[in-house]
Amino acid sequence: MRVFLCAFEGFLIAIPMDAIASVALYADEYAEYPEEDRKSAISLPRLFNLPEEIIKHIIILKKQDDKTNYAKENNIMLLTTEIECEIDIPDERIFPLPKILGPTNFSALFSGIQFNSDKLSDTADGPLLLLNCKELNRFAQKEEVL
Repeated sequence: MRVFLCAFEGFLIAIPMDAIASVALYADEYAEYPEEDRKSAISLPRLFNLPEEIIKHIIILKKQDDKTNYAKENNIMLLTTEIECEIDIPDERIFPLPKILGPTNFSALFSGIQFNSDKLSDTADGPLLLLNCKELNRFAQKEEVL
């Protein structure tokens, strides 16, 4: 599976490339969106309760129900730290989340974990969490801007 890696203090987030419509720099692109289109923005640092993390990129996810129309105003925009790299992670290296996390709503945002990810990034160590973009889309539909 091809993913973009974003490093946070103590863990990495892997965002599947097949769920991404486009990527932009935060300072240049986000200010250009009309206010009504910003309602679908989710700040990953804020979601993970890491307000000190600096947002550097916007990742625009594809619409969940439409694989060809990438209208920005209808898509989820992830505000995230710097995209570290683009890598392939074999499916067999991603494991299901431990069942103990099952009852938490937060764990639904991830579809898998790789425990030994310290060699994937120069700036973060710890586990790699694979973002569940379909569930994130559902979460964003229910919640206000994060």
